[in-house]
Amino acid sequence: MLATNNGSFPWKGAGVAADGAVLDRITREVIEAQTRAGLDLVTDGLVRRRDPVSHVAGQLEGVTLGDARGGFPGSGATYRMPIVASEVAWRRPILNEDYLFAREGSPRPVKPVLVGPYTLARVSEDRAYSDPMALAMGLAIALNLELKALQAAGAAWLQIDEPAILQAKEDFPLFTRLWEVLGRGVTATLCLHLEGADITGLYPGIARLKRLGCLSLDCVAGKASLPLLGSATLPGTLKIGLGLVDGHTPRVETPGEILGTLRSAEGLPPPDNILLGTASDLGALPPEVAFAKLESLARARDLA
Repeated sequence: MLATNNGSFPWKGAGVAADGAVLDRITREVIEAQTRAGLDLVTDGLVRRRDPVSHVAGQLEGVTLGDARGGFPGSGATYRMPIVASEVAWRRPILNEDYLFAREGSPRPVKPVLVGPYTLARVSEDRAYSDPMALAMGLAIALNLELKALQAAGAAWLQIDEPAILQAKEDFPLFTRLWEVLGRGVTATLCLHLEGADITGLYPGIARLKRLGCLSLDCVAGKASLPLLGSATLPGTLKIGLGLVDGHTPRVETPGEILGTLRSAEGLPPPDNILLGTASDLGALPPEVAFAKLESLARARDLA
């Protein structure tokens, strides 16, 4: 059983413009904090990202960034809307430099995180394709190249955030095709993280996506996902991520509460295939609260 963070980690002074050297220092600090909390798998804290999409989407050819708006799927976060003015293309690695810097200073494996093509298409203004499927497929092809670049750089875990599919579950057949294209040639563990709701209507199909290595669920807003896991047999190699601490409240869940939820769930895979993680992003919390929540996850792992 592993403990992991599925998003950012807050830092003092967040929201204040910082140069590269300062962000380098902060990256080291948030990795150290996650490691000290006892996590097995960390992120770089996403400290270089001002919102969920612009850091990656803004560097794809054919995409510019529009005005800020609220209501990002799952979290409700503010983001700059991608404007797709011409055919989307990937020309060079986007996250490799961030990943390599984080990995160099981390005693734990680092997990790159990026928003997937379905959600990215849903929050974009399309001026080029005039077809949501075509835009999403163009993004899947581009992001597949980004994933393969991260894999070549040494990333063994790759997290794809796709909260928008929980808001339009009727699009799952389309989502299945996008996921197949996104994962082509990727042998690293692909982790699909779903935030904001449960997977009723998507399960068990979503657990059987090609090349899916880990299905990570929001078990706070989507608590109804837990009983579903016992309704169908999971693929033997699939890891299940259980998001059991909430980034929307400062109340720190106790290890006993986390363990109680874990023990009450039926149909879970063996412990070696379980990840205890964050249900939602911790970035809006005070750093000491975020640390305490991650420490509770690690303690629950030890008790389990």
